[in-house]
Amino acid sequence: MNVLCISTDYPPHDSGGYEQQCRDTVDAMRRDGHRVLVLSGELRQAAADASCGVRRELPRFPVRPRPVEACDAWRAELRAGVTLRRSLLDFRPDVVCLWRLGELSMSLPARAAGAGVPVVGVVCDTWMLDGPLRDPWARAIGARPIDAGRWLFVSEALRRQVLEAGVAVADADIVAAGVDLAAFSLAPARQWSGRLLYAGRLSPLKGVDIAIRALALLPSTCTLDVAGSGPPAYERQLRDLVERLGIAARVRFRGMMTRRRLGVAYQSSDAVLFPVRWAEPFGLVPLEAMACGATVIAVASGGAATYLRDGDTALLVPPEDAAAIAAAVNRLASQPALREQLRRGGRRAAEQYPAERSQATIQAALEEAVGRCRARPDGKISVRPPVRQPTVALKTVSAAASQVLATRSAASRSSARMRPAAATVSSSPARRATRASSS
Repeated sequence: MNVLCISTDYPPHDSGGYEQQCRDTVDAMRRDGHRVLVLSGELRQAAADASCGVRRELPRFPVRPRPVEACDAWRAELRAGVTLRRSLLDFRPDVVCLWRLGELSMSLPARAAGAGVPVVGVVCDTWMLDGPLRDPWARAIGARPIDAGRWLFVSEALRRQVLEAGVAVADADIVAAGVDLAAFSLAPARQWSGRLLYAGRLSPLKGVDIAIRALALLPSTCTLDVAGSGPPAYERQLRDLVERLGIAARVRFRGMMTRRRLGVAYQSSDAVLFPVRWAEPFGLVPLEAMACGATVIAVASGGAATYLRDGDTALLVPPEDAAAIAAAVNRLASQPALREQLRRGGRRAAEQYPAERSQATIQAALEEAVGRCRARPDGKISVRPPVRQPTVALKTVSAAASQVLATRSAASRSSARMRPAAATVSSSPARRATRASSS
């Protein structure tokens, strides 16, 4: 089958757990003989994009929403539709597989479904809640990416969080993420040396600063490696914190690592810290560490609570508690039997989540969607605008667009300022002041 995958980012750019899972699934489908095209947000092309079937063309929006004029929001919405249509025409997919749409147009699922292509979405974070706030057109009309396909959530905790926020995902299925057990292999037991590791995105939500503060409470023989990348400004804050705490000689910022290097880092660490502040949708880092035999000290939040069990697979600590992390490290240092117990329990837990099973389940959902589509009387993919708009969201888009464009035309004829409620998603004070003075 031909599969069109859509994601805001795709490796090597912004290679978080969500993006890595997308790439691993794409690779697995290609190994099974399927053709896959990846359509992602606008970004500089990677060297291998052309040969790997990656197009970085979709308009993308900032993580922090900014004021945008309605005509500019609508222009971006139109461009997203044109870009998607071009890939539908060129590639002729049998199915569209949605990944993280956090900074893309929220109408993409409905547009794909409206073209007659079955849609399956893999949801591994809260983009269904955040995306409509970042997409300026969706923000203006209150659109959400619903009623356009089948949704697969990475954990029940995430599905419940999105459902409680008012998104209709009650019928969604759960497909847990998986660990590449070959890449993250079990290392022999090691003597305690005080090597701690934080792995993951550098973000306040991940609690990197808490890990750093915990290190400052530990003996000088303990060290911390920080493996990951994030916004430069936040990394500078972390480095400044390390300097203020007087532990610069004990902390190494090692940047984003390849899977092979990360596996080595897990295997050579005595404990991996997972001090998250938010409800982690699933959390692959603890499972990867457990697969390698490293002990884990973690906050059991969100989907990660499914496999993090105190004294069995990890030592659990409360959120925002550097002292509790330091106490857990001291406990591990003094109890070899506990380390071995966690090492064995952690590996058993990791083996319950093989990546191959997750990939096979997603692929089966795609094949099932294609089969249902082909079983319909029409059974064809339409490359023309659908006669019936497939969702309320797209109907609202069309109606809102007509209102905006009509208002814009009237404003042009009268040389008057467009009304904010009808013609502006959100306008900055400076721009409002400029327009007021000119009128």
